Amino acid sequence: MISKRLVVCISIALSFIFPFTGIASATNLFPEQQAEQSIKKAITYLRGIQNDDGGFPTQKGRDSSRAITAWVIMALAAAGEDVAGSRWSPSGQSPIDFLKNCKNSLESTGDYAVTLLALTAARQGNAYQGVNLAGKIASFQQTGGQFAQPARGEQGLINYHMWSVLALASTGQDIPNKERAKEWLLARQNKDGGFGWAEGINSDPDDTAVAIQTLVVLGEDPQSSPAIRGALNYLKSCREEDGGFSWEGNKSNSATDAWVLQGLFAAGENPASEEWSVNGKNAVTHLFSLQNSDGSFNWMPDVRSSPVMMTAYAVMALAKKPFPVNIEYGAGKTELPGGGIFSDISTSHWAHSSIMELVKEKVLSGYPGGTFKPGNPVTRAEFAKFMVYGLGYRSLESDSALRFKDVSESYWANRVISIAVDMGYVKGKPGGVFDPGGNITGGELAAMLVRALPPEKQVKVEAGSYWYSGSVQLAGDNGLLYPGFDARAQATRAQCAYSITRLRNLLK
Repeated sequence: MISKRLVVCISIALSFIFPFTGIASATNLFPEQQAEQSIKKAITYLRGIQNDDGGFPTQKGRDSSRAITAWVIMALAAAGEDVAGSRWSPSGQSPIDFLKNCKNSLESTGDYAVTLLALTAARQGNAYQGVNLAGKIASFQQTGGQFAQPARGEQGLINYHMWSVLALASTGQDIPNKERAKEWLLARQNKDGGFGWAEGINSDPDDTAVAIQTLVVLGEDPQSSPAIRGALNYLKSCREEDGGFSWEGNKSNSATDAWVLQGLFAAGENPASEEWSVNGKNAVTHLFSLQNSDGSFNWMPDVRSSPVMMTAYAVMALAKKPFPVNIEYGAGKTELPGGGIFSDISTSHWAHSSIMELVKEKVLSGYPGGTFKPGNPVTRAEFAKFMVYGLGYRSLESDSALRFKDVSESYWANRVISIAVDMGYVKGKPGGVFDPGGNITGGELAAMLVRALPPEKQVKVEAGSYWYSGSVQLAGDNGLLYPGFDARAQATRAQCAYSITRLRNLLK
């Protein structure tokens, strides 16, 4: 059974239930590069801790745990990992295999919800050992809107209700009796703006952060919802001098940091802004400070309690993925799988499916305020990143770009440009420069796409009027060019997304 301590306040009692860093300065920008490196180290740690049965233990050397494995699956999926693939099958068994082969039956509503969240995160559907988990959870809904099993004493458990809503949302199905489910949760908000794990319990930041995510999924607008604004104000009262967040008078810790970060992202807040910082420190910098050299995260400084779970929480937070990790949050709202998430892109937009595919794979992202800006031009450096991330080479290391006069070692795109150069996708310009800030044209885009084609498709074409003529012809023959292609015009974000997606599909 998944208890409250496991599901929500695991930062306090997990060790009893189951037995780089350098702080970045607070700025108005989320430290993307440091987060990426932190996640990379965490993934390396998780690979080293995985058991041969595909599952994950509470700590190295122990038996795999279904609960721990479920949370790690969510974390890996949030980081863009193929959890069911060979990379995570050290002895032929993946985490999904372990989860589905567990002998212990599901009991609590929390058990059902967390298992479903893990399966949908890994795109494995709703079925678990012959049971439709979504249907099972829906059957637990009471007339008042709450999801609970009264026979198990769950009538007053707010946390199980929230996890049920999030789990059902992860499937892309409509949440049954959605308004009643929302009203039931709103009625349980405490006077201080926070939420506790059960009725009549004091507020805590962990459950309050989950409540924010649940309310957004249920349709509340973070910008105008009094409940969400009240919850955010409560979270501000939980900040400590080190920038982290604490629960019930304890010191700030990685679990609470992570869950609060997810709540802030769901509400469209920037956790690295001055508003969420204390003395130049915030939850992001505090979380970084708790990462060990092996990639794992401590619960608190010098307190190594359930490092696998703490690491899973941290990865989801640093990947900026609220629950459920397989849906997208943006513009103060969420849309279920298959729907649009940006205020400036509808589902009828000609490049919608391409953009959404790359957003979900973390190749592209939007802008603050919930926009994508599909018509914005793309720089050469940005397109190099699109190519490297889109074709699955983001984990490589290189400094080849240092050969260019205008790409310094500290330049944000140095690594991705270097990888793109090593892969042969991109070349420099006369004079030993790369021109990273120059906007990419259709002709340049076509040349890079063609260089990524497999050898059998790189047939010789006759030279044309321009240096890019042959590349444009070959890219067009392989269906890689976006509608309205113009070799001399600047390529937009939507156009680049379309062409990168076409190339990815061709290379599969």
